[in-house]
Amino acid sequence: MDLKKQKEHFKNHIAKFTDYGNIKILDFKNPNSSEYRIRFLFEEDYCRLHISGDLGELIATNYSNMTYEKFSDFVNDVDYFKEKIDCNNRKLYVYDEDQAREELLEMAEKHDWLLFSDKYSYEDDDKERLSNIIDDILYDFDPDRGIGSKGYEELDDLECDAFEFAGDIGKQETGILDLYMLAFKLAKKQLDKQ
Repeated sequence: MDLKKQKEHFKNHIAKFTDYGNIKILDFKNPNSSEYRIRFLFEEDYCRLHISGDLGELIATNYSNMTYEKFSDFVNDVDYFKEKIDCNNRKLYVYDEDQAREELLEMAEKHDWLLFSDKYSYEDDDKERLSNIIDDILYDFDPDRGIGSKGYEELDDLECDAFEFAGDIGKQETGILDLYMLAFKLAKKQLDKQ
């Protein structure tokens, strides 16, 4: 996700902060549109954050710093924030089959799968044989889940402990968390200037 391009969506947004004591709300929206509007609602007594609006919903909890004042601890560390998410309705990851194919090809060459696989031994061309092996691994590949159960079985025949890394093959972040953090930073910056 190109955050510089995404920043343009927020250029006419106005930040509004409301303090109800243990509930604090930061709204960030364009007064003339609902596009890209976002709300950060902090339940400070439970250290819980609710994000809602046009960009989806998310709930995150932490034992002490999921508050309006301390949320800055998270905005520059999306991986840390990711660990605190209880639920969300936007995908954090998608899986790209072309990227998965490239990663599998690198793994095959590095671990010399052709020496350890009898599959497609009738093929004279090693490149074709390897392509068929990878096709079998990607047989039930899904953009939402990555390598499927049949693919896991095929990969497990070639690699020890394939279940430990197969879920990351072809995996790409959607960037939605970066977008949430960008919106919070822009809104907070606007409020700090006032």
